[in-house]
Amino acid sequence: MQEHYVVPILSEFWIWGIVLSVLVFSTLLWFGQYAMRKGFEMNYRRALAGVFIIREIYLFAYTIQQGQFTIQDSLPFHLCNISYIFLIIFLLKPSAFLFEFLIMLSLAGAIQSLITPELTHGFSPYFLVDFYFSHAAIIFVPLYGYFVLKMVPRTGSWLRVFLFGNFILICVYFINLVLDSNYIYLMRAPIANNPMILRPYPMHLVGFQIFGLLHILLIYWLTRKFKYQKQTI
Repeated sequence: MQEHYVVPILSEFWIWGIVLSVLVFSTLLWFGQYAMRKGFEMNYRRALAGVFIIREIYLFAYTIQQGQFTIQDSLPFHLCNISYIFLIIFLLKPSAFLFEFLIMLSLAGAIQSLITPELTHGFSPYFLVDFYFSHAAIIFVPLYGYFVLKMVPRTGSWLRVFLFGNFILICVYFINLVLDSNYIYLMRAPIANNPMILRPYPMHLVGFQIFGLLHILLIYWLTRKFKYQKQTI
């Protein structure tokens, strides 16, 4: 397995990563609203999907070219990798369920990852930039669905998202057993210094359930309480 690298909180890399992520994706969100008003939102959304697809392909190619590809670390079985695939599908063909999963579960997980970044392939300028870009994209796309497409989680959708999230955990757990891997950190706790990561093992799995459900419920309540135009696709 690769040696993971934790980006120190409040370090120069951490600050610039957060600032640039906010600036870039806030601009893309604003332009999405502009595209909606001008009637070319679908083309804009598909162009975004194309950019995200190219990034995913290049990541695999770069990792292989650098000799850092391993089945234990490089397959798309972390929650953020799964969410990234879902966001591409959502941009190409928006659906209520994908939106709910992305905004209630993926968004919360990506925020936690950005607060305490852990690079699974070790440190390099490329992996650092890619980490911030991909995780900020996971936050951006559900916000795009909410603010641009005017989508709102359906009644009771928090439970479907919570159950589907656990279904993913079960599937990835068995993948870990076969590959001797640690996707979604189910076999060993992440090394990031996050107060929501309980220790020792397997207490962090209990934390995943408790804090994951709290995040889902909070986002479900906020997005439904402050919706300004309900529209589900």
